[in-house]
Amino acid sequence: MFFQEKSFKTMEAGVGAAWLQQKVHTQNLANFDTPGYKAKSIVFNEALTRAMGSDGKRSSALRARVIDSDSSTIRPDGNNVDMDSESVSLYKAYVHYSMLLDKVKSEINNYNYVVNNAPK
Repeated sequence: MFFQEKSFKTMEAGVGAAWLQQKVHTQNLANFDTPGYKAKSIVFNEALTRAMGSDGKRSSALRARVIDSDSSTIRPDGNNVDMDSESVSLYKAYVHYSMLLDKVKSEINNYNYVVNNAPK
């Protein structure tokens, strides 16, 4: 079935990771004035690499994970959120998310076309 194919599962995981990326950047921006707050980021590439089998093992688990940013620029209050960087990253994540959703919609439309126009 189409929805069980590896390519669709990868796109689905990518959409989820892009959504999570937006949430993390929004949270970072919301905590810009919070003393001691450490910016968060997500790691998705290593999960994708494992799932694609570069280490010889195939895995179906594609999960992004949230980590604390190890940015060395820390303000006197202990906060390391960079407003400009977070804003640009949030927009980048939004564009990535939108592009992936368009790709998923296109794949579903192609699948529907084949199913509905197959010779009977």
